[in-house]
Amino acid sequence: MKASILDSGYSSKSAHAPLDRRYAERVPIHYRVVYNGAEGARLVKTEGSLRDLSKTGCKVLGTILPAVGGNLTITLHLEDGQAPLCLTDATVTWIRGSVFAVRFPKLTADERKRIQEVIWKNVTLSQAKNHRAAFRIVS
Repeated sequence: MKASILDSGYSSKSAHAPLDRRYAERVPIHYRVVYNGAEGARLVKTEGSLRDLSKTGCKVLGTILPAVGGNLTITLHLEDGQAPLCLTDATVTWIRGSVFAVRFPKLTADERKRIQEVIWKNVTLSQAKNHRAAFRIVS
């Protein structure tokens, strides 16, 4: 009688890491970021460190934390040979400790293309299993 693949103890684990359930995949990245927002009646401008980036938003390590739901002007220093990318009306979606997430406003085609190029340039091997990160291609 023939043995099935299941009986042989063969595991059909994928060679790729499972997809994250986010609409847009994030890539770990460490660049300078400057963000401006209102704190009461005064404008606050501070620097932080970009921790990850996607075409829909980013994660920032900051010293002065904005309010959840607040809007910021965020300037990303993407180190891609171009001027820093300044996005207005970015929304703070969550804060954990000294890290916060920002959802970008609707991007122009050029802004989206530039961010996507930086993401592809910075794609690295997954530390967990030495596999490349998986991406969804969405147009």
